[in-house]
Order: sequence, then C-alpha cells, then structure tokens
Amino acid sequence: MAIEKKISNELHLLAARRLRAAGMRYSKSRKTIVEILASAGRPLTLDEVLAFNSDDNLAQSSVYRNSTELVDAGVVKCLASGKDHNRFELDDSIIGHHHHFVCLDCGEIEDFEVPEYFEKEILRLEAELVEKGLSVEGHTLDIQGRCPKCSKTIVGNFVS
Repeated sequence: MAIEKKISNELHLLAARRLRAAGMRYSKSRKTIVEILASAGRPLTLDEVLAFNSDDNLAQSSVYRNSTELVDAGVVKCLASGKDHNRFELDDSIIGHHHHFVCLDCGEIEDFEVPEYFEKEILRLEAELVEKGLSVEGHTLDIQGRCPKCSKTIVGNFVS
C-alpha cells in the first residue's frame, strides 16, 4: 500500500508540474481525472471516466473541459477508437511506452507491449528517417480487429 501511495504522489507531482508549466493549476477535478485514468489500467471514454467517479464530484462539462486541458499539458493523451468516442489515458511519458489493440466494432482499446527486439527495429527505422531529414517524434502501433465480445456477435450472426 505504501508503494502505491508513493507512486500516486509522484504522479500527482508530475501532473502538477506539467500543468503549471502550461499556465494551469492542478485542480481537484483534474486530480480526480488523473487518479481515475491511473487506476483504470486501460484507456477510457469520458463517459467511463464519469462512471468510474465514485464520489460523484465531477460534472460532465468539467470532465470534458479538463480532459482537453490535461491533453494540452502533456499529462493525458487522446486516442481515436474507430466508431466509438475517443478514449483517454495517461501520457506514455508517465505510464511508459506501449501499443494498442483497437476493436473496430465497439472501439474498446487494450494496451499491449511488443518484444524488445521489435522496439529496437522500430527505433532503427526512426533513425533512418531522421538521417533522411525527417523529424521523428515517436511511434505508435495500433492493431485493429475485434474484441472477444464483438467476435462472438459476428460469429453468432453467421450461425443464425
């Protein structure tokens, strides 16, 4: 439990610093959103952020406005998820580099990591692009398909 509190304190300190650098303050609403995203373990829609808000101390308008400001400050990133709403998670610089599986039907996003040799090859390709004069700022890998729930729906439709 003490380790979680230490990590949480470090997370809040980092978020507060980034917001301050962007000319914003680390309000109670922003802190709550950061805590929800940190504890979720997966990217969330703004409706899911509201649903995870056990204290009911966040207004919908506050979540929408503050999420945008947290993205602008580099605390949170916004992920497009197909037909569904955008999803939000803490920035990679905070939670670590990873990639996403995106369900093409429901928009659910699951995080995954690739083997070290794969990341090294991508970094080598990035270096080649830089040598060609391009400005590389990072990479993302989204694998698209259907989650187990949506796969069952498709199979069920063909069987019927």
